[in-house]
Amino acid sequence: MKVAIYLRVSTMDQATRGNTNRDGFSIPAQREACRHKAESLKATTIQEYTDRGESARSAARPALQRLLADLGKKKSFDYVIVHKIDRLARSTFDDVTICLAIKESGAQLVSVTENIDDSPSGGLMHGIMASIAEFYSRNLAAEALKGAVEKAKQGGTPYMAPIGYTNIIERINHRENRTVILDSERAPLIIWGIEHYATGDYSKTQLREELIKRGLKNRPNVNNPISLTSLDRMLSNRYYLGYVNYCGVEYKGNHQPLVTPAVFAAVQAVRSSQKSHRGKSHKNFHYLSRLLVCERCHRHLCFAICKRRYSYFFCMNRKDTGCEQPYIPLTLIEEKIIDAFKQMNLSKNDHEKIASGIDEELKAGRIQAEFEIKRQKQRINRLEIEQENMLQAYYDKIIEPDLMKKEQKRLNKEIKSAQIVTSDSEKRLSVINNRRVRALEIASDLDIGNTYLKANPVIKRHFCQALFSEIAINDQPDGQMKVYWWQKEHHVTVKVNWHQPINIRHITEAILMLSLER
Repeated sequence: MKVAIYLRVSTMDQATRGNTNRDGFSIPAQREACRHKAESLKATTIQEYTDRGESARSAARPALQRLLADLGKKKSFDYVIVHKIDRLARSTFDDVTICLAIKESGAQLVSVTENIDDSPSGGLMHGIMASIAEFYSRNLAAEALKGAVEKAKQGGTPYMAPIGYTNIIERINHRENRTVILDSERAPLIIWGIEHYATGDYSKTQLREELIKRGLKNRPNVNNPISLTSLDRMLSNRYYLGYVNYCGVEYKGNHQPLVTPAVFAAVQAVRSSQKSHRGKSHKNFHYLSRLLVCERCHRHLCFAICKRRYSYFFCMNRKDTGCEQPYIPLTLIEEKIIDAFKQMNLSKNDHEKIASGIDEELKAGRIQAEFEIKRQKQRINRLEIEQENMLQAYYDKIIEPDLMKKEQKRLNKEIKSAQIVTSDSEKRLSVINNRRVRALEIASDLDIGNTYLKANPVIKRHFCQALFSEIAINDQPDGQMKVYWWQKEHHVTVKVNWHQPINIRHITEAILMLSLER
């Protein structure tokens, strides 16, 4: 008589827990019970199929698939023995499919702990136990999701934190607390990368190369350098801004942000202006795009580059309605806009609002860093008190030396971790304070015209969005065609509609980006 026994545990932790043997405790216990059952059936040949760390929610398990393949051979087994029905499947659909394969092979399914056979009562019991197994699995998943959503609502991170952070387990008053701290090795590199990308001086490919040179890896103990896909995901991840996104809903997180709202907004502006394709940055998005309109028909002007040499704007109605606005060289438009900026003077009230905006933008990062410093110092004090109490208990011979060493080692490790987080938070607070000083210096004696002239394209766009609600362009060339349109004599006029009042958010972001460059 040939018998197949099927053994399974859901996680590798179950398969190895509490034992140096790779099968841990659970699989040997199942094996012993199943073999005892096989012997009671007078089995002469016993073949074992074991899935270690495989969920029963799917039938795509290596050992189970081998068993089903062997069952396809005629008269391969007389019995298939499992410890419980839920070892075989936690889905009624999979249960029916697997049991049909067993029945078609001529074998009979046997459960060690449940009265399963071919009788009507045995079939009823089988159906009940299969439904219970599916209910348990689905209910467990629903409860786990409910707990994860509640954790996210409270600011926790119910998943693996992104690069720059580390998931840790703290024990507070003998209770396990899973939380997130800064990765002391990678967080500074992430901050450097995001802030430098915000200046607009780096494409994603260039930034990746710089980060690789500085030693950024995907994860601890992983030697793979960060990929372009991971880098783009990092640049758009609001987790670094202090938010947790779970099940499509965003919550305010308890973790320490790595960037300020101004820097993050600047990064998104650069990302939208640098369209990536196979690692190459295409510059056909100009900082004046979507800001210029045709004075003749009030349609937006579109930016283009001719023969990789001549840059120009053209009216989008040229093809649709036959607008006669000619192609306008970019250099002439930029000259006129610079002239408009030179005529702009900020009032005392504008300067005060800008200074207030700078403080507001940096406020969240500063408060979070100060809170983290305070929290970690309280944690260190608590751990040091625990150390003293543990030492006193040892002197009073309440605990054994081995336990004393184990607990002291744990406490020292936690204190060191808290000191690292404190140091990182203090550095971050210092960086924020220094940026605030630099930004306020720039704002106090801000000359819009000269600053705009020297700024990079991303900062120029912020200045335009801060001051202009619309820029109307018209060109009246002399009409004498030479060889190419760009050789005409152009007479470009620019009419600007000023924001009243100016957009403080955009000008604040521009100044904060300038503070990164100094």
